[in-house]
Formats: sequence, structure tokens, C-alpha cells
Amino acid sequence: MIAVTCCRHPTLTYAGRELCKYLNRMAGIPSAGLFTGEMAQELPQIRLAVTPEEFQLPDPAVDDAVSIQLKSGEGFIHGSNPRAVLIGVYRALRALGCRFIRPGPDGEVVPKLPVSEFTVSLREAASFRHRGGVIEGANSLENVLDYIEWLPKAGYNSFFTQFMDLSCFFGRWYNHEENPCLAPEAYGGAFALQCEERVWQEIARRSLLHHTMGHGWTCESIGIEGRDWNAVRLDISPENRELLAMVGGERGLFDGVPTTTNLCYSNPRARKAICRYALSYLKAHSGVRYLHLWLADSIHSFCECESCREKTPSDWYLLLLNELDECLAAENIDTRVVFLLYLDLLFPPKSEMLHNPERFVLMFAPISRPFGQSLADFAPSEKPTPYLLNQTPIPRTVEENLACLRGWQEYLEKAGLHFDSFDFDYYLGRAHYGDPGYCAISRIIDKDIEHLSRLGLNGILSCQELRAFYPTGLPCYLMGLKLWDAGLSYEQIADEYFTAAYGRGGGEVRALLEKISRCFDIDYWFNGRAAANSACAAKMEQALPLARQADALSAALQPENDCEKTSRSHLASFGEYLTLYTRALLGCAGGQPEEGKRWWERFCRFIRENETALQPALDAFRIQAVGRHFFFGNKQ
Repeated sequence: MIAVTCCRHPTLTYAGRELCKYLNRMAGIPSAGLFTGEMAQELPQIRLAVTPEEFQLPDPAVDDAVSIQLKSGEGFIHGSNPRAVLIGVYRALRALGCRFIRPGPDGEVVPKLPVSEFTVSLREAASFRHRGGVIEGANSLENVLDYIEWLPKAGYNSFFTQFMDLSCFFGRWYNHEENPCLAPEAYGGAFALQCEERVWQEIARRSLLHHTMGHGWTCESIGIEGRDWNAVRLDISPENRELLAMVGGERGLFDGVPTTTNLCYSNPRARKAICRYALSYLKAHSGVRYLHLWLADSIHSFCECESCREKTPSDWYLLLLNELDECLAAENIDTRVVFLLYLDLLFPPKSEMLHNPERFVLMFAPISRPFGQSLADFAPSEKPTPYLLNQTPIPRTVEENLACLRGWQEYLEKAGLHFDSFDFDYYLGRAHYGDPGYCAISRIIDKDIEHLSRLGLNGILSCQELRAFYPTGLPCYLMGLKLWDAGLSYEQIADEYFTAAYGRGGGEVRALLEKISRCFDIDYWFNGRAAANSACAAKMEQALPLARQADALSAALQPENDCEKTSRSHLASFGEYLTLYTRALLGCAGGQPEEGKRWWERFCRFIRENETALQPALDAFRIQAVGRHFFFGNKQ
């Protein structure tokens, strides 16, 4: 029997139980037990401990490093913080041959291995501080909990719960929006609170860095609920209307949506309302490591009143952030505040400056960037376009986005300020559907990560559907492993992934999906214009015979474990998915949009009818909503 020993810290005891569970499965017999108190000294031990002094890190509380020395089931797993110890446990298991390729038990491969071969020697520090996922799409409670459980297994250290609560994302699933084949389930009341509490508990159990809020401050702070992107009809009091941005000569909800509505930031009452609300939020929500204070989620919606015209939106934003810093400091709250470079706020300020760099983290959010190109393909050489209030087009190219990032960095550096920062990116929020094979988008992720440091960015938070594992989870898996160890290559990670997912057939499946990815232009989909494009049509035409090959290959696979069985099941349905999807886009690219729409309707029926089987891997709500909004017109 191996004694896994640790202190009673909740994350360490969880890490200890996880290590025992997997070691026992590998050995095939009870071979490890957890001890948090007295134990028989003669037992061989694996000691789990937090040893920040062992690592030279800028901030051991948020920077993860591990030291692992095991020989025949004896030794230690040390980490720079409790979360790092947990990541270290999974890192040791991966070194012993375990694989965690997607959330859920059927995403695991656990080899048989005698105790005598429980030998690992490594010492690693994460290549990047920020490595996390951001909830999007439609999700059941089980989806979210499985994803949180999976994050440290893949090397991630953070999770972001958007909005004041998660009702938007849970409600989409339990109401079965976009799928009339499933009857709506009850969501709300005590169950909604239970869902919320469980998510926060499971984040805390693993000591994951918890990011919260983002959207919603501009409306919630003045008593208008904003927890999704839906338009509403409200009677707004004269007092509140004075606080709303004036756009086009009127103060009101921008496009009728609270979340997309800015406030009049030259009005001290508006800024104070946000600061008071943020303070009350943090007092009510312990455990938040990073509080995201974002403005409205819309383009060209900033206040045009005479007072607001005296500064740029970015300058008003910095003024607000400084006031929030003063408010939090007065209450001895040390939570980090994340400010974002996004839409109009990508354009640098001109006059204001942040006063306390220790409080703030810069977040670069290039939502309009193309995804057929890597950030690494360009140098931020040009200056950003001069900003005209609510008129300057937002950056569309990689070069334009990087010019804005560099403009902000240079502005802050002139004052001698250097900020922690990361990329908030959208590879798996919409763009990935433009690459059905998921290999092209994986290569973009791989290349972007290799060059993050050159751009002055310390990691990625991925704003994404949590269910982005169909037909393969390679993009999510690669992102986690690469952010942990930037020295890993695409080839190494892809080989590891497909071998774990498909066993002896992994090489053939990978080769097929690589071919499929080459048939599509990610940005044809992402740009959202159902326009004729003969070059895209010619490429997509080549995907149709590959769909038939997917059918044949899935039939030939002989899965040897539950992980391979689920992977084969996904591939078995993927041929029809690919055929219907390809024909829908071919109609658009071939200049026959009505034909494309007919095929799209068939595609939607297919994923609705198969949603129960595909649910953990494919967000049927999201792909239908995106396709309808950008390509195929009204809801069917």
C-alpha cells in the first residue's frame, strides 16, 4: 500500500484522492490510500505539498510550477500553490501514460501499470500565467461541472463565469432553445441557485483562479437586469435615463438591450453607481480572484453628449477604473481588476492614466480578427487609426488589432507602467464551426501561443462553447497543453491526442480530419456573409467524398476502451453532419443561397434529432444560432 499524504487543505485532499483513484485503477488492485493525519511510518509515501520557496516565480499564488519525483510509488509531488499541486498530480499521471482528452469519464485513458513502474522525474513551470476557459453557449449543470473537473487535467488553471449569474447559459439548455425535439425542462428558483452554488464550489475545490462578471455592469449598477443579450421593453425612470449614454441625440437602451447599453461616463453619478455595485458584488462573492469590469457589449454606443465628447471612451474608462481602485483600496480589497481592449476600447487613450498597476490586468480581446491567420503572421508595426467617437470602424485585420494592442502598450509604457496581460480569444466561440475537421483552428491556436510572449501577452482565456469536442477535442486539448508547455509542438500534441482517442486507428483519423480542414476557409464562415465565392465552393466540394471516408473509417475502427468507443461514435455520425453542413455552405458559396438554406434546414434537423447522443461534445444551440444569424435567415 502506498500512503498518499498531505495537509487538510481542501484542494490538496482532493488532489490526494484523485491520485489514489488513478493509481488504483492503473495497478488494478487497491494500492494507494490517502492520509491527512497519522499513518504507519513503514508505508511507502507520496507526499503532496505546497512549496512556493522551491520555485523562483513572480507570484507563486497565481504562477504554477511543479516538482515531481516518484520512484516505484515513493516520492513527492510539490507545487507552488494548492492548484499547482493538483495540476502536478495530473501531470504525473500523464507522464505515466494517462490521457484526459475531453471532459467526462469517457474522455480518459488509464493504462494498466504495476506499482513498480510508478516512476516520474520532472520539474516544470507553466509557460503562461493565464490559462483558462470562459463559459459560452448552452450548458447543463453536468456539462459545466465536467468541464471544470477537466481543466486542471489538461493544464488549465482558470475558469470565467460571465454575468451576474449563469442563467443565460443554463437557461438555453434547460429550455432547449433551438431544439423543438426536446421538451423544455424546469429551470429557475431553487434549482438555478443550486446550479450556481455548485459551479462556485467546484471552482473553489480545485483552487482554480476564478474570473467573474464582465458584461452587465452598465445596466445592473442602476437597477436594470442584464444577464444576456436579449432586447427588452422597460419603463426607465427619468433619474436612470439621465445616466444612460446619449446616442443619436437620445438617451435610452441601445438597440433595446441592457447589456449593450453604455452609461454617460462624464456623469459622476454613473461612475459612482458602477463603483458601488462592484464593491457590493465583491463583498457578497468571496473567492473572486479576477473581477472583469467591462463596458457595454456593442459597437459605437458611447455617449455623445457635450461633456463625454471631452475625452475618448478609453480615457473615461481609465478614469472609472481609477475610481474603482480607490473604492476597493479603502475597503482593503485586493482583488485584481481586468480591463479590456475591445471594440471601440481597442483604440488607445489620450490623456488619462491608470494609477495603480498592481490592481489591474490588461485583456486584449480581438473579437473581429480573422481566424484563418495567426497573430504570429504579422508584426504590430502600424499606428492605430485615430479614433472618432462612434465613427471609426473597429479593427478587422490582424495587423489593425495588433496595432491597437501595441498602441495601448506604448501609451502605458511611456508612463513607466507595465501590466500583467493576456489574450481573450474566440477560437471556439464561433470561428471553429468554419473548420469541421478542427485541425486548421488547432494549428492557429498552436501558432498564436508560440508567439504570445513576443506580443507581450501572458496567456489566453478562451471565450468558447464548453461543448467544443466534436468530432474531436484537439483544439481544447492542444490549448491547455501548449499554454502549460509552449515547447510542445503541434505534431507532438496531435499524435498524442489521436492515439488516445482512436487507438491504432488514430493516425488514419487524424490524416482524414486534416484533409477535411483543408477543404474549408474558416473566415468564409466567420465573416458571416453568405456570398458567392467560387474558390471556396471548389474547395468545399472536395469534402463530400471525405465524408464517405469518415463513414468507412468509423466502421473499420475497433475500439478497445470507453474513450475510443465514444470517439468512434462521434466519427460515425460525423459523415452525415459533414455532408449536410458542406452542402449548405456550398449553396451559399455557389451562388444558390436558397438551396443552401434548404440544406441548412436538413442539417439543423439532423443535429436536433441526434442532440441527446452528441450533447456533451456539440453545442447544437450555438451552431444553429450562429448559422441563422449570419447565413441562413430567420429561425426555422
